[in-house]
Amino acid sequence: MEWDTIRFEQTAAVGCLILDRPASLNAVNEQLILDLEEACRAIQAAADVRVVVIKGEGRAFCSGMDLRAAANRPATGEALRAVWAPWLRALDVLERLDQLTIASIHGPCLGAGLELVLACDFRIAADTAFFALPQVLYGAPPDATPSYRLPQLIGLAKAKEIVILGERFTASQAERWGLLTKVVEAENLAAETAKLVERCLAVGWKAAALTKRLLRESATLDGQALAAAIDRARVEALEAGDFHESMRLYRERRQPRV
Repeated sequence: MEWDTIRFEQTAAVGCLILDRPASLNAVNEQLILDLEEACRAIQAAADVRVVVIKGEGRAFCSGMDLRAAANRPATGEALRAVWAPWLRALDVLERLDQLTIASIHGPCLGAGLELVLACDFRIAADTAFFALPQVLYGAPPDATPSYRLPQLIGLAKAKEIVILGERFTASQAERWGLLTKVVEAENLAAETAKLVERCLAVGWKAAALTKRLLRESATLDGQALAAAIDRARVEALEAGDFHESMRLYRERRQPRV
């Protein structure tokens, strides 16, 4: 897997997707958008990958939209749609991956970078990281659906401060609001990310993928439809065999792997 603006490195069942435009603080331009969509689809098809870590090369996770590229782009709905439609598709694929996804964040995480983070299952950040969604300050609403799910995570009032007013906030604030899984000292980010990866690898692979899907769909399903979806997921998970193995370990008075 090779792209111009992204690297993918795999060790055993763990893949690491690295934004690789360090000179621009990994700002999102047209090429990165196309590369991300291709990378996410390739990961989707990679049956040997169970956990994906997303991080940025250099001094930042992602500084947001590449303003130099944006300033030279026609300010029309058609032009913007052509650029950002692949971004929406990429984030949608990322959200729907069977693999568990972890954003490992350091430095600036702004605009499109925060949209990318919000599409991940878990988010761990260095205490030096900071965040913002400044799109409205530039005269346009945020481009991707994860931004509009912020009220589900942190409440409508706080989401309005972030999305409409473009308020910048710290990692400790994000953790307090429930936006981050964990905040760690910057020098411990890699080690703590590795610990979270191991925790993800310990859970039942099929059950985790099905539960991700159920959690995503729960907001749009009524009670009866959700119950039916849970029943189908239970049957599918049992066919994978992890539950039977855990029960065998229990009968033998040994602890399951979690």
